Amino acid sequence: MNDSVKKNQSLRKALDILEVMVDMTAPARLQDIAQKTDMSPSTVLRFLNTFIDFGYAKQDSETSLYYLTLKLADLGNRNRINYPFQGSLRKYIKDIATHFNESSSLCIEDDMQMVYIATEEGPQHMLQTLSRIGRIAPMHSTGVGKLFLTEYSDSKLDELVNRRGLSKLTEKTIVTLPELKAEIAKVKNQGYAIDEEECEIGVRCVAVPVREYSGKIVAAMSLSAPITRLTYDKTNEIINYLLDLGRQASEELGYKPAIEKNS
Repeated sequence: MNDSVKKNQSLRKALDILEVMVDMTAPARLQDIAQKTDMSPSTVLRFLNTFIDFGYAKQDSETSLYYLTLKLADLGNRNRINYPFQGSLRKYIKDIATHFNESSSLCIEDDMQMVYIATEEGPQHMLQTLSRIGRIAPMHSTGVGKLFLTEYSDSKLDELVNRRGLSKLTEKTIVTLPELKAEIAKVKNQGYAIDEEECEIGVRCVAVPVREYSGKIVAAMSLSAPITRLTYDKTNEIINYLLDLGRQASEELGYKPAIEKNS
């Protein structure tokens, strides 16, 4: 940001106090908050009183300790729901399609199905797979779907089977729950998923997750191509490239790996 642009110092102080209090594991004394923010107690108190007036903080009447309310969590949840990440992430889909000259997609889960919310064709190659599948696809036979299934509990997997079934789209489609669980465990371990002609014969798909601030998968990015072009050597290159973009996209949504969280 240009240094000549004026910034609101009061707002900066307010945000500093909020961020410090969010990281505190228990209600805190005014002096402790002041020390951690490097502000005077009187300054911090003015902000805390304003937070209390607007419902973002409370002071325990018995201990006089301060803590944040769940109003911030509500704001964050509403922002997450309304956040147009499909728009902000479209650049990654374009990047994939342009870099590899193949079709790429951005997908979300809705009602135990995958919905393609953005697609890009390679500049020279046009793969008609997505248009034949439509804008909705099953979870068990797609790379993007398998990623979301890594966060399913056993009971939710049972619900998926009961509600949606494990339809056989090709000879390579996984159609039994034990096989699906084994595939999900593999995907969870390696951090990416591959559809090996499971949705359509002759087509291979590589998919990576996009996570929000909480670590939850909220979207998946994929590249699809005929197996004649997407050879195993090429697949390894694509996996590394997509994993890097997936990390960038996740960071844009506020996600930080556990290692960074604990540093």
